[in-house]
Amino acid sequence: MAKDRKTEKGNRIWFKLILFLIPRMVSGYFRLVDLTSRKIFLNREYEDAVCKKRPFACACFHGTMLFPVYYCRRYPGVVMVSRSWDGEIIDRSIRRMGYDTTRGSSSKGGKEALWEMIDIINERKYCSGLAVDAPRGPSRQVKIGIVVVAKETGQPVVPFVSWATRKIQFHSWDSMILPLPFSTIVMAFGKPTEVKPGLNNEEYEGIRQEIESEMLRIQEQVEQKVREIIVGK
Repeated sequence: MAKDRKTEKGNRIWFKLILFLIPRMVSGYFRLVDLTSRKIFLNREYEDAVCKKRPFACACFHGTMLFPVYYCRRYPGVVMVSRSWDGEIIDRSIRRMGYDTTRGSSSKGGKEALWEMIDIINERKYCSGLAVDAPRGPSRQVKIGIVVVAKETGQPVVPFVSWATRKIQFHSWDSMILPLPFSTIVMAFGKPTEVKPGLNNEEYEGIRQEIESEMLRIQEQVEQKVREIIVGK
């Protein structure tokens, strides 16, 4: 019955119109933000040393991932998107930015989507992108999926976070921010982490914690930089 309701919804004209319009509005909006905002990068030497030279696994927090996803469209990659109906909108928006996608989350089809992502990476030499605390949180708590991707592909994990002087912050589980036009957007790359195969579970958990600690550190960096910019105005 639930499946029938979903099929019925997908066939409705209003939903098809949403699927046509919103991805175009999303890509247009972020182009506007990009053109009108000042960008400040912290730790950009990690991008120069790693991201510009080899495929990498980009680790973002769900709540601050919107502009990093737009920025990283310059690196051919594959992103995991949930199978929900709002995921369908996100999927089409992501694809308009030039990414490939796999569909799944920890609650539905996650393992299959993760291994599909790994196969695509190994076949096409793509970068990969994961919201490491998605889909249900806790916010800013890294899950093991990014470690699995790095282990199976040989890609280094590169944390990438952002913050903005002008933004809307939603009252969601991840406190997601939407950067506004005419902002200063501060982005930071984190220290890359290599994940070797053949480690035991305790060692992989240690790597997960290492990635989480680095992401929290650079997230505080970008937020502190934004506070300094705002005070200095």
